Amino acid sequence: MQKQNEKRLDVLKKRVQRCVCKSCGGPLSLRQLDYNEFEDARIELFCEHCDKLEFGIEPELYTSAQYYVDEYRVNFYPDMGNNQMTRRMSISYVADIMNWAMQHMGYLTKEGFTVAPDMEGKILQECIVLNDQMADDLEKELMP
Repeated sequence: MQKQNEKRLDVLKKRVQRCVCKSCGGPLSLRQLDYNEFEDARIELFCEHCDKLEFGIEPELYTSAQYYVDEYRVNFYPDMGNNQMTRRMSISYVADIMNWAMQHMGYLTKEGFTVAPDMEGKILQECIVLNDQMADDLEKELMP
């Protein structure tokens, strides 16, 4: 049992260094929780900003989910209004979907990405306006 607790704590320590809150994108911390009915205190990941327990998500997935929700004006909770809370909930929902997809395609494990994502070459939030000549030149450049 002690060995299992140490292994779990190691996983949490790695996640707190690597992951962010999937609701707000903020940093996570380790927090010791003390339950009345249990003698042992349990250590969990916690988001100070959201004031809640949070297992976290890879920051690249949070950034991508945030972009998707904001760019496409996604709101999975329209009956709750269009506000900051539903935006955070929608980002969290999309991040969960992306996390699931990455895990099932083999790109993400409990230790993180198996292949480092290229976030430097991303096109998120960039807009290019091309005239016909520029589009023709770009097509010639990209097509062998």
